[in-house]
Amino acid sequence: MLGHPSAALWKIMKTHPASTSFANNLKQKAFIFNTASVIGALIHALFIVLFSYLEQPILAWFNVLSVFLWLSTLWSNKHHQHGLSAAIMCGEIIVHAFLATKLLGAEAGFQYYLWPMALLIVAVPVLPVVSSTILGILNMLAFGVFSVLFKVQLPELIPHYQALYIFNITFASIPFILIAAIARCLFENQFLKISQLAEHDELTQLFNRRFAQRMLQYYFSRQKFNTTPFCIALVDVDNFKQINDELGHDAGDEALVKIAQYLSNSLRESDICSRWGGEEFLFILPNTHIESIQKRLEDMCAKMPEAVQIPNWDAPISCSIGLVQAKQGESLEETFKRTDGLLYQAKNNGRHQVVSDHSKDSVKAKMSYC
Repeated sequence: MLGHPSAALWKIMKTHPASTSFANNLKQKAFIFNTASVIGALIHALFIVLFSYLEQPILAWFNVLSVFLWLSTLWSNKHHQHGLSAAIMCGEIIVHAFLATKLLGAEAGFQYYLWPMALLIVAVPVLPVVSSTILGILNMLAFGVFSVLFKVQLPELIPHYQALYIFNITFASIPFILIAAIARCLFENQFLKISQLAEHDELTQLFNRRFAQRMLQYYFSRQKFNTTPFCIALVDVDNFKQINDELGHDAGDEALVKIAQYLSNSLRESDICSRWGGEEFLFILPNTHIESIQKRLEDMCAKMPEAVQIPNWDAPISCSIGLVQAKQGESLEETFKRTDGLLYQAKNNGRHQVVSDHSKDSVKAKMSYC
């Protein structure tokens, strides 16, 4: 049944709110097809006036039926049966093009409405690829056949053929361009959403580990060609397991979100703050020497317990940081091993501090409870 899968999946989506991507997909299809339905109904209503003026009663009455068919697709769209809408639209366009070109001749240009229909069927995924491809080809074959077979002109319409041709080319081009523009906007929007999901951590909305790894590889590959310094910091939230154990994972998630916001807001716009895993975060700090960025991280570390607080938790929420500056000729693995080692040293030194390979000594955050 045409459109049946979408209707069934829509019912599932209503009971499963997590299926938001499917809901957005349906809304996009509905928007495109509702737009096509309205444009199609308006154009065929205009045809009623046109064919009445040209004294073509068969075509005028057929377009009365056509208006109702195109309006009926709004009902199909409302019930998410876009495949049925596509079949109705495609069938009506082919029959209309056949009647108009047979009765008036191809010089009138009514066969050109097959082009936007082919684009709509193929570009908008409401039918399986094979089915939409076949229907698209069918529209193009119909265009070719009608253009070749129906060459006869009506003597009484000869003065009007040029105007009819321009009229039809214009009104066939408008939906063609609109469909292409809408499809492009929706595709770009969908691509951005997919990129957002692929590169960001779902909980904290920071960049995820995959994105951070890609950026690390980028900066290390760039280091071969220039000497612009950059630093890496590995951040671990102190005693985070206690929050999960005593308050539960929901409170732990709330704490992670607040920590992520604080860490991200504490960095420069050019810096990359990512969730590395669990309660660990990774900073990529480009175009900076370690001595200039270390003070910033020390201040961030010191102020964190006051800035990040959650209900029913009185203990300070702090972090430990290992900070390094990448060395010329050093591999990513070697640099990261140094960073991890310095973070481990910060933990062993009592936590809540920044340890870097700049000073080789821990710089403990100056807070009264440290």
